Amino acid sequence: MSVNKKNIILPMAVFVMLLFLLALPFRHQLKTRFLFYYGAIKYRLGGHGPIACENCDVLFVDGIKAHEIAYQKEGIKTQENDKGLLKLKQKGVLKEIETNDDYIVRRLSHSQPILLPKAIRFLNSLSDLYQQKCLENQLSYFPFEITSGTRSIASVKRLSEDNENAIPNSPHLHGKTFDVSYGSFFGNKPQRKQFIAALSELRKQNKCFVKYERNGCLHITVR
Repeated sequence: MSVNKKNIILPMAVFVMLLFLLALPFRHQLKTRFLFYYGAIKYRLGGHGPIACENCDVLFVDGIKAHEIAYQKEGIKTQENDKGLLKLKQKGVLKEIETNDDYIVRRLSHSQPILLPKAIRFLNSLSDLYQQKCLENQLSYFPFEITSGTRSIASVKRLSEDNENAIPNSPHLHGKTFDVSYGSFFGNKPQRKQFIAALSELRKQNKCFVKYERNGCLHITVR
């Protein structure tokens, strides 16, 4: 029994179109996840050692006391739990950050993906400068990854059970602090170098404080 090709092609075309439409709202997440896993696989198959952060121990030495300076005149009051943070989001005090073409927001377990508007403007400046440096060096842009945002007192307590670096007076409690993973660049060493250069430049401009952490993150507070 012969099969009419039109009877097969048309349903397949409709199915593909439906898949495309369903995936469209998630295009940024799909793209950045692909880049992330591609970089991870390439890095690990290459047999590399521990992931480095070039000169970060020299460039980013701002301790907790330095980060606290950023909250002397602005910053949210500490919230007992995440419900308090979400109320501030509803009031527009804090704004949500989402994965886009410039950066990935990891699924967060001990913080909320929300920041003060000033911190989000800094994120945009950071990604713009990093992208500019990639272009100048003829590199394809690789999105950096945000691994933590704003925390409540309760989430800091939960984190301290798993992470000895967590402290009760964490700058993450005040809305202008977030962490970026230098480890998520994997084998994209040239891009990581340009990201570090961009962040260092903004720090020299007194736009932020940065602390290098050996657990794979750069701890950033906007001034």
